[in-house]
Amino acid sequence: MEEKKLIGKIIFVLIIILILIYTLFPLYWLLLASVKTRNDLFLIPPKFFFKPTFRHFKELFIYTTYVTGEEQATWFLLWLRNSFIEAFSGTFLAVAFGTMAGYINSRMEYKGKKDYMFFVLSTRMLPPVAIIVPLYVVMSRFRLSDTLLGMTLLYMMIGVGLSTWIMKGFFDGIPKEIEEAAFVNGYTRFQVFFKVLIPMVKGGIAATTGFCFIFAWNEFTFATIISTRYAATLPSRIVAFMGSSGFEWGKVAAAGYILIVPILVLFILIRKYILMGMTFGVLGRK
Repeated sequence: MEEKKLIGKIIFVLIIILILIYTLFPLYWLLLASVKTRNDLFLIPPKFFFKPTFRHFKELFIYTTYVTGEEQATWFLLWLRNSFIEAFSGTFLAVAFGTMAGYINSRMEYKGKKDYMFFVLSTRMLPPVAIIVPLYVVMSRFRLSDTLLGMTLLYMMIGVGLSTWIMKGFFDGIPKEIEEAAFVNGYTRFQVFFKVLIPMVKGGIAATTGFCFIFAWNEFTFATIISTRYAATLPSRIVAFMGSSGFEWGKVAAAGYILIVPILVLFILIRKYILMGMTFGVLGRK
């Protein structure tokens, strides 16, 4: 019996190791590509031991320059700045409105509620290619294409449906008696929402923020078509790393690692809330 348990543990550990290798090896390979020279990058068989270089990271910041008045900066910094502004702003608005909408749909009844919730969910079912043309026409008519405001509103509209559904599940898990007790103590509806309920669903807000931010930060299709120059983001412009000798895979790898950093930092900051939030949301839907 003891031998069977030992064998079972060994098999379990081996499976975990294989999963970790499968998950982390692409990141390891990306790191190697970002610090290899072009010659080392295309060697067959590949080199795992070499003298690293940070040339690709340096060249990202002097890749191409643009001039605005008396200032000169790199396109890479512009794309990185746009990514931060659009992703953070769009995520903040999507989570803020989604939290309020989730509360309303959890606590209040109105005609067509089920149809509305299905419509909200259906916005996540459509592939981006199916709506890119009409969306581009609308954005152009309102002069929002290739603007930070336009892309922020776009990411907000895309993320608000997901955040509404997730937050509704968390509010469903809070007994209504808690609100009734607060009303008895003289709290208004807004005070109950902000002072009582928001602290109770902060785990859900953290988890929702993570999901919405990942989408906005990594989004490629809309950013490629709608923002072509001044509002372009880094994921959509990595494909432009073409040099005189061909595609600059080293710069692509370096830019990819820079893209990973904000998401990594965000999830380190909210890690203690994510599991609590997901668990609470599941319990709330039971």
